[in-house]
Amino acid sequence: MRWKALPPSLDANGRRFVSTLRQLKDHSGLTLKALQAKTYFSASSWARYLNGTAFPPAAAIEALARITDADVGSLLALRAAAEKTWNTDEVSTAAAPGHRSERTKDGPGADGPRIRVLALSLTVGTLLFSAVLSVALILDTHRSAPGAAPGSDNGVGKYDCRYTRRGDLLFGGNSTTSSRQVMLNSTGPDVAEVQCLLVRHKLSPGDVDGYYGHHTQAQVERLQEQDHLPADGVVGEDTWRLLRHVQ
Repeated sequence: MRWKALPPSLDANGRRFVSTLRQLKDHSGLTLKALQAKTYFSASSWARYLNGTAFPPAAAIEALARITDADVGSLLALRAAAEKTWNTDEVSTAAAPGHRSERTKDGPGADGPRIRVLALSLTVGTLLFSAVLSVALILDTHRSAPGAAPGSDNGVGKYDCRYTRRGDLLFGGNSTTSSRQVMLNSTGPDVAEVQCLLVRHKLSPGDVDGYYGHHTQAQVERLQEQDHLPADGVVGEDTWRLLRHVQ
């Protein structure tokens, strides 16, 4: 799918977040109507989220992770980073023409108290949501990243490779998945597992830090090319199978 250019108001975190959502959507082959059918969010809402003109709620991200078999912790971490500086025109509704005529009819300042109460309610709600999301991210990171160094942030840190075998499959000691999707900007133990297995394939992913950056992606693409898989840099079931079958 040919995507529109992202809004210039998005910073690096916002662009990274939306680009990751686009990659998940493209790799899954789902249309906007299919996303609507599989989630509680409309096709038009998904279009806004994927074009970077509206900030998706956490529930939408969790739903996308579920139907694309992506790591929900990594996606929520990207969302949290993007939320801090998200800046588009999606919230500029204060000057809508329909509201202006009602203010004039009720008299100057008639809407002032209601606006202040609404603003306060929104602020309190946002703070509570941010607090709950932060706690959830912390719990998810500690629960899913046993190999990470203490103090690692959102699953990124120093991981160890502790190799074991189960039949003809090799495991690096960080994750046992053979299906969860890992792609550019993913973080956490699944990424560290990919990096450990790349080392055993005599490839150089760099530091085993749980961050799937361009260097790790390039090494995955090399491995995919060697085995005549589509070199898209995305670790799915076929690439996991290839990674785990190594001496």
